[in-house]
Amino acid sequence: MYRVALILAVLAALGSLALSFTVTKPKIEGLVQERDGLQSNLTASEAAKAEAEKKAKAATATAEKKTAELAAAQKELETATETAKTQRARADKYFADYNKTLADKNSAQEQLAQWSGTGLKPDQILAMKAELKSTKELAGVLADEKSILQRNVASLKNKLSKYEDESRVVAMPGLKGSVVAVDPKWEFVILNVGSQQGALEGGLLMVRRGDKLVGKVKIVSVEANRSVANVLPAWKQGDVAVAAGDLVLY
Repeated sequence: MYRVALILAVLAALGSLALSFTVTKPKIEGLVQERDGLQSNLTASEAAKAEAEKKAKAATATAEKKTAELAAAQKELETATETAKTQRARADKYFADYNKTLADKNSAQEQLAQWSGTGLKPDQILAMKAELKSTKELAGVLADEKSILQRNVASLKNKLSKYEDESRVVAMPGLKGSVVAVDPKWEFVILNVGSQQGALEGGLLMVRRGDKLVGKVKIVSVEANRSVANVLPAWKQGDVAVAAGDLVLY
């Protein structure tokens, strides 16, 4: 009896094992297939990743190469542009020089034609030019001498008129100057105008400070570029005294 029960238990265990194997086997096989599929997919993904990384590296290298080429091209463009500017500036200068040279040439030809029309030879023209220069210099000297003589004549006439008419008026039209020094004790001033500017002994000059009359002075001594004048008491303006820097005018 015990043996029969043992046999039945063994048979039951075997049946259960057989049933479990029958049910579990397909699941195991499915899991194995799924694992193999995942492994295959993983292998494919790693291969695709490696290929993508390879392509990315190649693309990066290509991009870096293109960037370097672009920078080099930009540099060449800048150099070419600067060279073009320099060449344009030179061309403009050459063109301007050419136009000037052409204009000078045309002018020289016109002048040559005019001189040729006179029938004179170059040495004759040079001699006439030198003579004209000498004549102009002589004219300038004579003009200076004339001016000096005129001033001397005016001065002599003025001195003579003192003995002929004491009430005379000494004319010095347009004469202007200024006071450069003052002696308050002796009441005389030094002016920055003299015979070369038209100052004459006995001449009267008004003294102004801005737009106000300060006084009046009478010239008593004249040199080339300065003169001495006495302050006229009758023309004093109260306590306002003539001072250096005041304007004097006829």
